[in-house]
Amino acid sequence: MFFAFLMAQDDFEEYFRSLNSKCDVDLESLQNPFLNPIFEKIKKLNIAAIMLDQVKINDHWYKKGDRIDGALIVEINKKDIVLQYDTLNFKINFKTNDKINIY
Repeated sequence: MFFAFLMAQDDFEEYFRSLNSKCDVDLESLQNPFLNPIFEKIKKLNIAAIMLDQVKINDHWYKKGDRIDGALIVEINKKDIVLQYDTLNFKINFKTNDKINIY
């Protein structure tokens, strides 16, 4: 049993030496595993205008059924739109302090 303890101790020492040698990790380059880049793009969409059944986002006009950054436009209302990505729905409001306000 004492021999097994000595063998295990050598293995642990080698293991901890290998851990110490791999400590050169650039934390700035690591990506948050809980952050979805598509969700971040969807949150930053800016509605420039809503006119009848179309919406102007980022200098492009879209209608119901079109896709923006992988998200599907499910609904266009007077003051908001509803986007669907995966199984989640996102409601993006038209900001009343924007320059264009068309209903």
